[in-house]
Amino acid sequence: MIFESAIDQFCLFLKQQRGYSDHTVTNYNRDLLQFLEFAGEEWGETVADLMKKEPIRLFLYEIHSEGNKPRTIARKRAALLSFSKYLIRRGELKGNPLATIISPKLDSPVPVFLSENQTREFAEILPKTAKEIRNKAIVEMLYGSGIRLAELHGMNVRDIRFDESTIRVIGKGNKERIIPATPFALKLAKALIDQRDLILPNAPFLLNTKNERLSMRQIQRIVETELATVSSASKRSPHTLRHSFATHILDNGADIRVVQELLGHASLASTQIYTHVTKDRLRDAFRQAHPRSGE
Repeated sequence: MIFESAIDQFCLFLKQQRGYSDHTVTNYNRDLLQFLEFAGEEWGETVADLMKKEPIRLFLYEIHSEGNKPRTIARKRAALLSFSKYLIRRGELKGNPLATIISPKLDSPVPVFLSENQTREFAEILPKTAKEIRNKAIVEMLYGSGIRLAELHGMNVRDIRFDESTIRVIGKGNKERIIPATPFALKLAKALIDQRDLILPNAPFLLNTKNERLSMRQIQRIVETELATVSSASKRSPHTLRHSFATHILDNGADIRVVQELLGHASLASTQIYTHVTKDRLRDAFRQAHPRSGE
């Protein structure tokens, strides 16, 4: 099978059968095309020519020698690994060429989050115009429920259940979950929806000036601008609000498995990074407050 055709079929499979987001599929497609560009001229153009240990090993070494971070190298290896498994299931590949190619060790980054005071300060800035209500609703919905950017982007009016104080989101792998949202986030959501002349249940929750679904890039820019009013941190993204949500509810006594469910994490390991943050803060507080902590 021609390698480029196999990539197209693989990406279609990820989107239609596995429910991967457009963002993830685009990244996989880009990484595999980059490998094809690197290896195709010397090794050939078919799956059988290229999906071998030697070209893959040299490709990852080339990425490393260019100064890319371990996380970037690991992502490209993951794309090739997922592609290999897909080809094996289809009978296009007999063995896994990445079986003995180890992923680089990754440092666990400490998530950036707002302080509770900063979130309160932001809430005290009351919106006045329709645009301000929309922008504030975006921030408060992300912080008030911990949902991902893609989940907020895909949300429709009918997904907000005001009578139950919950929202319905479609997460990674096309998995649905029903989660609570804060009263303030829901209040802003209702104010935003009530501005419309005609409310259709299947209409997008967030609209631009053309009454089209707000793009993810537009949401990112809005969040960055809004958070600049309370934070000078370099990272002011939708994920910053998700990190803040998880950190704050853990700090206030939530069980980690409850947080895992709220965030939609498939593995508890993905949630445990927030316990590290909390432990560090507890340790710092102890050292500052205990009279013998310095002995």
